[in-house]
Amino acid sequence: MASNNTAKTLKELHVPSRPLIIPNVWDISSLNALISLNSEENRPVKAIATASYAIAATLGIPDEQLSYDQNLEAITRLAPVAAKAGLPLSTDLQDGYGSRIAEAVTAAIKAGAVGANIEDTHPETGAFYGIEEQVGRLKVALKAAADAGCPDFVLNARCDAFYPRARPISRQILSWMKPLLVEKYTLRPAPPQYFSGAAQGVV
Repeated sequence: MASNNTAKTLKELHVPSRPLIIPNVWDISSLNALISLNSEENRPVKAIATASYAIAATLGIPDEQLSYDQNLEAITRLAPVAAKAGLPLSTDLQDGYGSRIAEAVTAAIKAGAVGANIEDTHPETGAFYGIEEQVGRLKVALKAAADAGCPDFVLNARCDAFYPRARPISRQILSWMKPLLVEKYTLRPAPPQYFSGAAQGVV
């Protein structure tokens, strides 16, 4: 079960003008590799987060096919190890698994997580939730966290508007990015570009 004190620790790490780097893990080996970077004298790793994409990859499936049970199983394995190392754990809960959002947050807290990403798109289709609907869903998530004894649960309301798979604008945005790309994983400086109409679909 997650401690609200640990949730407070994670919340206090979020300081304006001091970016917090939270490395992602997907199994015990990746978690232990990050834990090994910390010592009594120096603790560069302040917190840990799971990555649903990476967890799915270990199972040989796409991110959108990662089930609620598969994700929670991985979180349940990782949380005790992170807690023993004194590291707050945030989780990638995708979109909260639709109507199961309260259940997902409660289960993550019971497993030991003190934070979560919740996306604003349906994993299967990439379509956005409506603004009012998504705000309501996030309120449900926060209430579930408080009811589970973790009122300081850190909720990252993730917005996928930059790359919506179900919207034609995603292809337009990718065309704007082409001048930045030299190779697949290499970026180069590019002159400023005015993205006319870039606000479409952005909330």
